[in-house]
Amino acid sequence: TLAVVGIGDDGSARYSFHTAATSARFVEDQGPLPERTTAVALGTLGMVLEPGASVYEAVLRREAERGRFIALDPNIRADLIEDPDAYRKRFASWLPSVSLLKLSVDDARWLAPGEDPLDALRRWQAAGPSGVVLTRGSDGLTALSGSGQVIEVDSVPSTVFDTIGAGDTVQAALLAWLYWHDALDVSALHRLEAPQWERALRFAASAAAITVSRPGAEPPYSSEME
Repeated sequence: TLAVVGIGDDGSARYSFHTAATSARFVEDQGPLPERTTAVALGTLGMVLEPGASVYEAVLRREAERGRFIALDPNIRADLIEDPDAYRKRFASWLPSVSLLKLSVDDARWLAPGEDPLDALRRWQAAGPSGVVLTRGSDGLTALSGSGQVIEVDSVPSTVFDTIGAGDTVQAALLAWLYWHDALDVSALHRLEAPQWERALRFAASAAAITVSRPGAEPPYSSEME
């Protein structure tokens, strides 16, 4: 899939996608993932474009049943979703299999039109995820812990070149932090308390601040985070 990006005066990115005659959607289910697999991260166009979307959905459900940690970032690209209501129902059907749900405030508003994003997060968490993270751009990050506690952190100041890859960086940084702290596990994530969530969110916010400070999707190496 070819993504074409237009950059606004404030560094915000607008995307258009070219999917015709491309191979990205054609993926085969190779069966159960290797035993050494720790987590499965899914989202964006992979969960939209058929026939691949149905394959990834099958992987999501099967690996969740096997006890895998499932991270989902819907990263809504509305122009490519032909039936919004059908997608919203499908999204809801994934939640019982999801361990960590990460989405933007724009995603939340599209998935739950007319509903307060925090109310939507609580409803989605009740359906399955042990943790839910909402990215709010320059306003920072919000998380719902396994106990339903709301944790918020501010964004990290940065001179923005463009916002390409900011959300993906947050997701990657969260997974890295959880892995390094032995919390990339469904039950461990559920037990995370507010101070741990704050550290995880600050780490993710710091990583995103580096990504937006330079052109394109170039997330930081761990050495840069030190």
